[in-house]
Amino acid sequence: MLRFFRHIRKKLIEQDKVRNYIWYALGEIFLVMIGILLALQVNNWNEEWKEKKLSDEYLSRIAEDLDRLVEISGDQKQKMREILSSITKTQQLLERRTALSDYEKEIVDFAIVWFPRTTNQLPTMLTYEEMKESGNLNLIRNIPLRNELAELYSYLLQVESTFGRLSEDTETQFTIYNKYLRAHTDPETLEITYSYDFDAISEDEELINTFSRMSVHWRGFVFFMERVNGLGIDLKEEMSIQAFN
Repeated sequence: MLRFFRHIRKKLIEQDKVRNYIWYALGEIFLVMIGILLALQVNNWNEEWKEKKLSDEYLSRIAEDLDRLVEISGDQKQKMREILSSITKTQQLLERRTALSDYEKEIVDFAIVWFPRTTNQLPTMLTYEEMKESGNLNLIRNIPLRNELAELYSYLLQVESTFGRLSEDTETQFTIYNKYLRAHTDPETLEITYSYDFDAISEDEELINTFSRMSVHWRGFVFFMERVNGLGIDLKEEMSIQAFN
């Protein structure tokens, strides 16, 4: 093809057809420019297709992360509510200072076992974190959705920090209860049970006051986890609506 064009140029010059040669040269330049523009356009289309594919993959993974977040936070908030309920009921039983029924003893046993266990599994948004670190957040083209994901991610970090402080305070207060509790481990089943003197505990006002503050701490655990669960559900619904639009 290049040889063909060179042959035409040479023939025009030899025939001294300068005007025709100029028009021919302009046409050749025009064709080259068109070729370059087409090549650039094709390259742009390829890049846009790659970005669209990567964006769809990220959004699919974010949807999966939200599914896990809603499931984990839902399970956690239910468990936390059970612990909070047992703590508040145990406080009432301690203040009552009477013998426990079998059912009431189950409540107290549950509270004693679970109230110091503050190592909770927090949901994560691994895909969003990956996009943030790699500078690919712009691939979430829906700006309101991007902002809401940023708010959820920021809130999860705040919850993690808050849970850390609540857990530290709860574990620090546990020393007050140690003098009343004795752990028993079954080496075969690895099951752990506790024995305690309920009458002695119910006479310790400092312990009851401390236990009452534990209910406030666990109220915080429940509140924040329910908020995480609600934000996750809202985002899932929004992403589902956008998928059909």
